Amino acid sequence: MAEGNRKDITELIKNERPQEPLTDEQISQKLSILRETVNNVRKKLNIPSSRDRKRMNVKKAVELIKTKNSDITITSLVAKLKQQGFKVSRSYIGEIINSECDEVTKELQSRAECENEMDSFQNLTGYDGSLSNNIKQGKASVLYPPFGLPTLIIGESGTGKTLFAECIYQYAVQKKIIELDGPFVSLNCADYSDNPQLLLSMLYGYKKGAFTGANQDTEGLVERANKGILFLDEIHRLPPKGQEMLFSILDKGKFRRLGEVVNDRKSQIYFIGATTENIESSLLLTFRRRIPMIIELPSLKDRSTKEKIQLIYSFFQEEANRTHLKIFVKAKIMEAFVLKKYLGNIGQLKSEIQVTCANAYVEKMNNSRDEINIGFNEMLYHNFFNNNTENSEIQTTKLTVTFKDMLFIPNAANKGEHFVTANDSHYSLPKDIYEKIEEKYYELKKANVTPVEIEKIIWNFILSNFSMMGIDSNNDKNITSLDELKYLVGENIAVVVKQFIKRIKKNDSQLQVNEKVAIYLAIHISEAMKRINLKQDIINPNLIYIKENLKAEYDMACSLVQDLEANNKVRIPEGEVGFIAMYINELLKPRSSKSRINIIVISHGKIASEMIAVANKMMNVDFPIAVDMPFNVNPIRIFEQIIEISKTLDSQSGILFFVDMGSLLNVGEIVEKRTGIKTRTIDRVDLVSVMEAIRKIYISEETLDDIYYDIMNSKHTYHMVSTNHSDKPLALIAMCLTGHGVAIKIKELLSANYPHIKVIPLSILDANVKQEIHNLKQKYNIPAIIGTMNPYIEGINFIPFESNFTQDKKMLLDHVLKQKNYSSLKKIFREDFIMIDLECKTKQEVIETMSMVLFNNGFIKKGYIDSVFERENMSSTCFKKNVAIPHGLPSFVNETSIISARLSQAIEWDNSGNLVNLVFLLAVKDDDINIINDLFRLLKQKNNIDEFIKAKNRFEFIKVLYDSFS
Repeated sequence: MAEGNRKDITELIKNERPQEPLTDEQISQKLSILRETVNNVRKKLNIPSSRDRKRMNVKKAVELIKTKNSDITITSLVAKLKQQGFKVSRSYIGEIINSECDEVTKELQSRAECENEMDSFQNLTGYDGSLSNNIKQGKASVLYPPFGLPTLIIGESGTGKTLFAECIYQYAVQKKIIELDGPFVSLNCADYSDNPQLLLSMLYGYKKGAFTGANQDTEGLVERANKGILFLDEIHRLPPKGQEMLFSILDKGKFRRLGEVVNDRKSQIYFIGATTENIESSLLLTFRRRIPMIIELPSLKDRSTKEKIQLIYSFFQEEANRTHLKIFVKAKIMEAFVLKKYLGNIGQLKSEIQVTCANAYVEKMNNSRDEINIGFNEMLYHNFFNNNTENSEIQTTKLTVTFKDMLFIPNAANKGEHFVTANDSHYSLPKDIYEKIEEKYYELKKANVTPVEIEKIIWNFILSNFSMMGIDSNNDKNITSLDELKYLVGENIAVVVKQFIKRIKKNDSQLQVNEKVAIYLAIHISEAMKRINLKQDIINPNLIYIKENLKAEYDMACSLVQDLEANNKVRIPEGEVGFIAMYINELLKPRSSKSRINIIVISHGKIASEMIAVANKMMNVDFPIAVDMPFNVNPIRIFEQIIEISKTLDSQSGILFFVDMGSLLNVGEIVEKRTGIKTRTIDRVDLVSVMEAIRKIYISEETLDDIYYDIMNSKHTYHMVSTNHSDKPLALIAMCLTGHGVAIKIKELLSANYPHIKVIPLSILDANVKQEIHNLKQKYNIPAIIGTMNPYIEGINFIPFESNFTQDKKMLLDHVLKQKNYSSLKKIFREDFIMIDLECKTKQEVIETMSMVLFNNGFIKKGYIDSVFERENMSSTCFKKNVAIPHGLPSFVNETSIISARLSQAIEWDNSGNLVNLVFLLAVKDDDINIINDLFRLLKQKNNIDEFIKAKNRFEFIKVLYDSFS
């Protein structure tokens, strides 16, 4: 029988589909034999598992594809593999592509790691903190002669007990107490708690005939763990008989299989158990006495804030490595993860970070960028600030810990691939609209939002999704045929939609149809049919609004639905007709060639609605939007609503926000960072300013900045004059009656904000003040006077100084100065921004690693990295032999900075074969171009480059800089 099984199993595996290798379970069902039999035979024949066989097959397919196109991207690879029938993900292929070593090489690397790194616990967060005593216990448990101490790891669910047990095993291997190939055998007793007999047979093995179905002698996990570690998780689920059977193993290293009477077997094991339960009540006293080493892991709430932050960083980094995507995380999200309670400890924290990344990944699917953005949507999704933060003691960390936006890039092993999306098709499949709406609907309902408010938010949410869907790319690339989707939506739906479009075009020959939306409409209908056939509900909270405000589109949707029902023999509910009407509205929406600046007014109470109602009536317009903020509502919720509204607008020209006070002052900045839409915010909103903005938008070609500064100018009753460009050094004049008291105060304040601009205090009472200013103009470029009285000097702006230098006046001065910043290179270079012997293999890896440091320190915005690569694609930034000076667009720079790297080995920088081992990555604002010139002058001196390359450490590197400046 055994020989027959071997032959049958081999034959099945030989003829299996390469795309879907048979699992042991599937083979056992086909042959009507035990799964364990299949497993044993396969191992004796050295046949890899189904997972490994699939990996081998995928690898072969990838190699074959790459022989035809060596530069193919991961995205394109996945598409081609799916066409061949493989079910694979982007991350799965990324791992295969970047695994350059075979199993032998991996084993050699593992041996080298064991020799070079003798402490497997070192990578645990809390190694020198909350886990230090636990680690000492873990080391003692394996080092104690002759064969370690039986150990029990206890702690709440999610504290990392399994990971800690694996570290003990790795430490034993590193210390050569266990052989390199020694087993680590793990079993979760909870998986078999409903079948104690099966649990014991799995653990100890069984003799043929021991029970019904025991057709052959079978070894258990205890035998497999010989000369290694046996780890039993949830050991409190092990029945008393099973605990008693362990006595003999722990005491004498002997046991018997189930059904054996006299045959004692030997197995020398390190034993580790783990449980979440109280061991006094869940384990036999006689068993507890045999476990001398008890290691109690701390819960997450007992960990320090520093360790919690480290865990959060490490989990986001894991997601970046796993998805092969850059991940941007807002500072508020970081803070929210730190302050939140986690009843499931580290396990729950990791899970929520993965869920957060997954939700943000859905947003990523709506654009063409290979990056994940974690922002306010994800924060609200998890309801972080809704009675779910730690106690007041932990809340004090908000006062002492500063959180920053963070960037995580895939690790070095995964950096061979350029992360630029290359879509093989002209369309992408959006997530099911129903799932999106249901998620949002139940989320709001759970948060006790009123039905009326839910309807408003859902409407904006729906509009947002339709808006993203309807964005046209290059018109030449639009799909012109639904035939491409026959295999996806079915021929019936494709035909009906095509006929519908042909019919509406026939009725109006001038009608412009957005063909891309037609594709989405077909896909949506296909999903709707599946949902209807499965008798799943369709939620459309805005059906009444749709029927009233999209009447023509709704009538057209009814016509389309009649055809669909006739062709598919199905009844389509009214709620679905409403959704189709929205697609038709997007399908027929005219595309304006000129984008208009949008206006959004936000205020506490109901002032915004009343103000916009008056403005719309008087100006005969309907585009300004009002958002009322109730006093008892969390501002975060309003910000989320405004972000969703902003996404629905055609905002190429930007959004002008008018707000009244308080937390709303930051709304423009939040929207701009979250959506990329340019914004300006004017506080202390009044009706006259709003009407003036509307007038300017309609009658002029002014930009958002022009309108913003014009209104700010009029609000403060002084006028800005333009200043001509000058090569003279900048200077500002601080003016008061005497030229002392207030003028000195103004000078100190301006010097603090503009440290590299000379500030000259003057008195308006000086009889020759105008002549004095005239003389200063011969020497300096003086764009503005800031003071308590206006001397009315032609060609110089006057900005009044009140009790303090308020934000709007500073912004006006910034506008006048264009933030001229004459910082020297000496002040720009930071010692911690000098990287010596940076180990990178490609240009991309160098740029991403250096950019990550700049981003995580707040010097650049998230679009900066992409702009660097775009610049690299235009022409080489190799300045001269050995030196490269990559740089990105100034618009993505928050503060001018330079980060330097001396590479451990030279890398090829461009197609011309230039080798580079010295890199200066520039993040320079528009007005700091002089810094680039200074750097060029510094690097033109060959001896400086030689000294940089020779530098042994940061100190020597920066000394070269300082010597050059002197």
